[in-house]
Amino acid sequence: MKEKLWLFIVKFIVVSVLLFVFWHLTGALERTGTSVPSGKPGWYLMFLNHVMSFLLIKMAGFNILCFPAPKPMLINLIPFISLMIITRGIKLKTRIFQIVGGLLILIIWHMILTEAVYLLLDCKATSPAYEKFSVPLYLFSGTLPFVLWIVFARKQVVGLFLRRRKTTK
Repeated sequence: MKEKLWLFIVKFIVVSVLLFVFWHLTGALERTGTSVPSGKPGWYLMFLNHVMSFLLIKMAGFNILCFPAPKPMLINLIPFISLMIITRGIKLKTRIFQIVGGLLILIIWHMILTEAVYLLLDCKATSPAYEKFSVPLYLFSGTLPFVLWIVFARKQVVGLFLRRRKTTK
């Protein structure tokens, strides 16, 4: 069991690093030609901003100028995809369906998180709500990929962390 778990951890680190490099090189959060952040939104931030603008400004009628994207929390797509890729014992069709479903859940969470951060920052000057609610939001955001992985691959996760009982005849 120990060897299997260590191998899983090494695979997770390698795949996560590769996905992070891809995420960074494609300019998901910031578009820049150099290694210095430019402050220009990348494709993922632009996508979130357009969807949220449509839903909150055009559909709901809110008067919002811009959304403060919590960039460090938006990369939690990477651990979820890494975990789903390296987990053995899931059929390809099921794996693709689960990855797409998990990504949709995470993207919806990113929209909720961005709106919550916007509302909390808006009332920051008048109340301590930001300090009370931001930490649980960020903690939930950090653990959500792992919770989704456990939900989608529960049989494989149990097999990875628990020893099987030996049956005697």
